Amino acid sequence: MSTTSKPDYAVGYGKPPEHSQWKKGQCGNPKRRRERQPKAVSTRIDEFFAREVDVVENGVALRRSAFEIIILQLCNKAMDGNSRALNVLKKYLDFAASRGPKNCIRAVLVDEETREPVGKNG
Repeated sequence: MSTTSKPDYAVGYGKPPEHSQWKKGQCGNPKRRRERQPKAVSTRIDEFFAREVDVVENGVALRRSAFEIIILQLCNKAMDGNSRALNVLKKYLDFAASRGPKNCIRAVLVDEETREPVGKNG
């Protein structure tokens, strides 16, 4: 009979010795990517509208901002008679008129029949 005692923890495949195991709360990758602070919604929206997109217009490749493309699409759809696009465009124009600087170009929608400005900004 042997007088040596058997260890309480069996070391083997998938069971490293206790002295070399990760301590509680210790990360296995000390150079891990740190968590970033989430961006504000307004910052994300500004970045979305500011990004540039490649567009082919009349056979010419151009780079335009996403915001410019959205406004051009709204204008085109409104001119084709899409009332929903016209309403969105009117709301944007009202919003821009309330926020924008005083020395900028101002767009006004005009009714074809009465030749009167449409919306609050007229």
